[in-house]
Amino acid sequence: MTIPDDTIKKAVQRYHREYDRYLKLAARVAEICRSEIVEGNAIRAQVTSRAKSPKSLEAKLRRFAANGKKSIPNVDGVFAQIRDLAAVRVATYEQRHEEQVVELVCRRFVDAGDLRPTHERKDKNRDDPGNFYRASHIEVFLPKADGVGTYANVMDVPCEVQVCSMMAHVWNEIEHDLGYKPAAGTLSEQERNFMVMLGQSVRVGDGTILSLFAETERRQREQGGAFSDVYDFVARLRGWFPGIEFARNAGALFESFLPIRLLNPDSIWKLLDLHEPMTEPAYAALDAFAQWLDAQGATRFRLDRNSSDLLLVLLLPKIGKHLQTPLSEAPTEGVARVRWFAERFIELSAARAVAESAAGGLRHG
Repeated sequence: MTIPDDTIKKAVQRYHREYDRYLKLAARVAEICRSEIVEGNAIRAQVTSRAKSPKSLEAKLRRFAANGKKSIPNVDGVFAQIRDLAAVRVATYEQRHEEQVVELVCRRFVDAGDLRPTHERKDKNRDDPGNFYRASHIEVFLPKADGVGTYANVMDVPCEVQVCSMMAHVWNEIEHDLGYKPAAGTLSEQERNFMVMLGQSVRVGDGTILSLFAETERRQREQGGAFSDVYDFVARLRGWFPGIEFARNAGALFESFLPIRLLNPDSIWKLLDLHEPMTEPAYAALDAFAQWLDAQGATRFRLDRNSSDLLLVLLLPKIGKHLQTPLSEAPTEGVARVRWFAERFIELSAARAVAESAAGGLRHG
């Protein structure tokens, strides 16, 4: 036996005592993924979380003990080797968003060494025609900035974030329940055939969903009236900045526009003395603002040239003072970011006004 029975019992007892920590961590990581990563970047996805139950941990350890796949001599070894006790899943509606979510997760969280985490991409169909498992796995920890208040006691606890498409998730879950931990023996040949059929349908489904939302965006671009939601906002303004991932950071920008009544493309267009495409003048405005921020040592947030920040910097001269107006409730991290840029732009405008006034005085002196 590679895992002593006494080690299993003591590990499960310890996990019972610490179970609330794993629940709390999973919920916090899920909330960050939901609000900052998914909603903040206008990505259609479902975010779920769980802490493995003590019963599931015991069952997993006993499987390892029976099949000899792991050697874990003590309790500390259990917690060092079983890394998915807290877990979050981000299931994107569209497969094309998987890589973007992975990138954003790696940017937002850290690894055990307080560095950018790495991810493991699994697509088993490349090596096994009968296996359609596809997902990316990332082991993350909360950054130091998140270790305040009630989260101070989970900073040393890992959380596994799994990213896959919604369709891939269907196959992954069914295969996990039927194949990975079968309750009634090995799958029959017919069952395996059905799993292959399901896997093929899943791959086709990913393509169908992509086409569906492409058609939805086409329809939304052609319709008038107010934006129905952030996805409509992205669909109708994306064309102003060809080749740019306009959905990136768009959630907070859309949320910031609502209180100041920027509710449709026309209301925004009237503030811009530009023709489509607007990418090049936006690049110039963003780069100039970014250089001023660097010169001031203002580095809390960074502007992103491949995002809806391009629209933000074009509008700041007209709406900056409105965006910095205090809200009635605490803003999300994304809205706080937009307000921060608005406040810095007001400072830049004031500095320019002072410089121009001084220059004018010199000319008339």
